[in-house]
Amino acid sequence: MTQTLSPPADGRGAARRRAFLAAAREVFLRDGYEAASVTDVVRIAGGSLATLYGQFGSKEGLFLAMAQERQKHFLDAMTPERVDHLPLELGLKAIGEHFLRALLAPDAVAMFRIVLGEGRNLPEDLRRFFFSGADKVRAVASAYLIARVPAMEDPDTSAGYFLELVRSRNHFRALTEPDFTLSDAEIRAHVADVVRFFLKGVRTGA
Repeated sequence: MTQTLSPPADGRGAARRRAFLAAAREVFLRDGYEAASVTDVVRIAGGSLATLYGQFGSKEGLFLAMAQERQKHFLDAMTPERVDHLPLELGLKAIGEHFLRALLAPDAVAMFRIVLGEGRNLPEDLRRFFFSGADKVRAVASAYLIARVPAMEDPDTSAGYFLELVRSRNHFRALTEPDFTLSDAEIRAHVADVVRFFLKGVRTGA
């Protein structure tokens, strides 16, 4: 099973770890997982291969630590701080807009490309870990639906459908078209359309 070593407790070791992770982000997103070289990471970050392996154990461990850091960043960006006080339509819009903006962020797109393009070369733990982020966002949307639509029969499935509607063709285009972007106004308009469509189904089924 893939594991990362515990972060060093001392300030100097923690600073070195941060430097390694920043350099790893640059190298992995530039070269992909298979072609990435830990030697390049050390060259950019400074330090030594011995220190890198002492902190992360392997190239796989370094990638997982970098992925964990990026996923936390993505999850923080995907999830609004608080939506429970918002009425149903506004709450779904907030969840949807945060999700789509984070999903289309350049780093997120680059990470998805690595996992999709080199999936068979990545350890199973890494693939499973990376895609677990969507489950956490779905849990937030599901909890919100439970609070706002108590009669909904399967809020977890409904939350999943809602997020997939938000993702739609935009994520696929971002992965396959290097210059594809959406403006903030386009994101808001798309999510508003999705929310209207989704709520028609919710109210019809109520």
